[in-house]
Amino acid sequence: MNLSKKIKGDIAELAVAKRLMLEGWQILFPYGEDHRYDLVVEKDGKFIKIQVKYITPKNGAIDINCQSSNNWSVLVYNPSEIDVIAAYNSTDEEIYFLPASKMHHRSFKLRLEDAKNNQKSKINLAKNFSKFKL
Repeated sequence: MNLSKKIKGDIAELAVAKRLMLEGWQILFPYGEDHRYDLVVEKDGKFIKIQVKYITPKNGAIDINCQSSNNWSVLVYNPSEIDVIAAYNSTDEEIYFLPASKMHHRSFKLRLEDAKNNQKSKINLAKNFSKFKL
């Protein structure tokens, strides 16, 4: 089935909301479409702004886009706008959480498996980003 970008985004947002609800977070969705974040979670008075991405892996990795774009502009996310990017893997429904402190470039690559050339340096394994932690 060929899903629209909007439907893919909705699927990812609901998957992230479900996961975090099961972990005891309260979920808040902003009204309207023009926000830098897709949802906010709250627990014990702490609020966290989350941007959600629907990702399809390629070559054993997922590439998390740390920017938003439309027909007119490209805007890189920064820590004053969002706290976390939640990347929903569309093939296995896993979710990975990238803290704003890691958003130094326009994208961030997570390896789903070890590199074929056994490279370990400068490799970010997805399993290290599977827990939502603050």
